[in-house]
Amino acid sequence: MEDIHRAALDGIQQMERELIVRDFVAVLNEGDVGELLPFLTEDVVYRPSHNRGVTGRREMLAMIGEIRSRFAEWSTALVTVAVAGDTVLTEQVLHLRLPEGEKCEVLGFGSFRLDGSRICTWHQVHA
Repeated sequence: MEDIHRAALDGIQQMERELIVRDFVAVLNEGDVGELLPFLTEDVVYRPSHNRGVTGRREMLAMIGEIRSRFAEWSTALVTVAVAGDTVLTEQVLHLRLPEGEKCEVLGFGSFRLDGSRICTWHQVHA
């Protein structure tokens, strides 16, 4: 009985982690940048490539605001989501359009590591 209880709790925790990332992406798409604060640890790390990145909640929100300001359209659609321990992996399609440009879709993969109920690390790769 103990094993069943432990497996059920693990499943619930994984589902909660997936829902946190899904909610984060929904707010990222539709909400104000400030609404992302509750999703992030104070020392969150965002790394879009091996050599670049930002550390800190304030710095990450500033970066997101800057990116939004450059695009007429910028949103993320989650295609596939998988959870492994405290990490949520995503396959995504980014819908982008520059102010004077045509709409473009870019495939991306994300890795979100959670510390409790907050994102502490976000790695993003674009194909």
